[in-house]
Amino acid sequence: METLIHTTLESDGVLVATIDMPGRTMNVFSAELMDALDALMDRVDSDAAIRSVVLTSGKSTFLAGADLVMVRGYTDSAKTGTHDELFSMCGRLGRQFVRLEQSDKPWVAAVNGIALGGGLELALACRVRLVTDESRTQIGVPEVRWGLLPGAGGTQRLPRLAGFDAALDMLLSGRSIPPADAVRLGIFARALPPAVLLDEARSVARALHGEPFDVKAKFARLTQADVPPYSPESARAIALRYGVSAADFDLYPAYSAIVDSVLKGARLSLAEATDVEMTQFLRLMFNPVAGHMVRTLFLERLRAERELAAPKGSGIERVEIGALGPACTSWADALARGKVTQAANGSLPKDTIEIVDLQGERHRVALAVLDTEAGTAPTMCLLSPAGPYGRVMEIIGANDAAAMALAALAPRLGALPWRTPGPTSVLQKLKGASLEDQARTAVQYATTSGAGDLAFLDVATCLAGVTPAWSGGPLHWLWDERANVVPLFDAASRDAWNRLQPALHRAFA
Repeated sequence: METLIHTTLESDGVLVATIDMPGRTMNVFSAELMDALDALMDRVDSDAAIRSVVLTSGKSTFLAGADLVMVRGYTDSAKTGTHDELFSMCGRLGRQFVRLEQSDKPWVAAVNGIALGGGLELALACRVRLVTDESRTQIGVPEVRWGLLPGAGGTQRLPRLAGFDAALDMLLSGRSIPPADAVRLGIFARALPPAVLLDEARSVARALHGEPFDVKAKFARLTQADVPPYSPESARAIALRYGVSAADFDLYPAYSAIVDSVLKGARLSLAEATDVEMTQFLRLMFNPVAGHMVRTLFLERLRAERELAAPKGSGIERVEIGALGPACTSWADALARGKVTQAANGSLPKDTIEIVDLQGERHRVALAVLDTEAGTAPTMCLLSPAGPYGRVMEIIGANDAAAMALAALAPRLGALPWRTPGPTSVLQKLKGASLEDQARTAVQYATTSGAGDLAFLDVATCLAGVTPAWSGGPLHWLWDERANVVPLFDAASRDAWNRLQPALHRAFA
């Protein structure tokens, strides 16, 4: 059995526990890590030689949240499981953190890098929290971006530490903050240089030996006098005040679940408040939106990034650029930000580039953007606007060599390279259409030669902002709504549906 948490018991009774999951670039909460945390807490509680715990990471980051493959398993379980079964399964981590927090032996977090989602929630459960002052360190609860809420105490401890306003801003936006801001808000006690972080955490832990947990000492805003009473009307008004539109509040249930958790959990004990939070989390598990967003915008997106990436060893030497018109300003900005080696080439047509690859081969590409109607060219590349989940580079009609060169360029522009056969843009065909019309177009496109992996169509349309994220993409939405939508299809669309249905069943059933 692999060791996920390494421990060293020092002579003064400080146990240094280092999370280091083998085979991963980042630590994430998985069922196995929860097992390891249970075993560690059992040892701490039973071993009189252990007087405190310093919790840190063996990687360059602390802990980057929950394993979303596991979260996807929760959404799948919700299709057949009962409320009590899901409450027990999904609430395990929150109960662990309550136990850790209330331990008579103090736990001190030495956060040496990124702490997001469940990683931040683990730190919040510790009695004292120290963080590295490195600029690359991100502190946040991004779950709302995938239709979720931080379900292991994040909606309860953040308001008690940082206050209602700051906590709601973090929870509803999903934005990360730097260490200095986290200290200013009271989320962390201090931000320290990496070289002294662990030694300072040891010193803090030693100073707390023999001191039982005091909830009033830990939480500066324990009374939560700044949290208004709950009502459906106040919950909606609060979300609107923090920038959530009325339409998004209705379409994305995570917003109301987060606000409800904060308001309904206020002024309860942490154990009771964690149960309130889990009740709201289960609202999301039993709603298809979270499952759609986790699948399309995380799991399938990561697979797309791997499988659509340029082959190892390929790359570009420079990009030669013709005159770019106003419509291609976003291309000029993206190329500049991506620090791509550029050279002017006055012989190229307007809104055209030539990519010179590492073998010296040249690939001429006409440029387009999503919001301006594209023409046709042997090879065209359309860049979508940068949105909350990224952006898409649709590679249209390219041969294999040109597609490889564009795929090598895409990461520099922060874009997913999605190849379509052409001669016109699929994203532009779908843009502005109703979901019913998008589904009809998507199912016909998915059965054409060169369409590629059908899941990547969903990823591309959601990343580009063409299809709303809550739907999971036109094909995922169609599968859920097939009983209502397919009978309205014309003959060609119904024929495409019949041919595609087995693949859709394998992907979504």
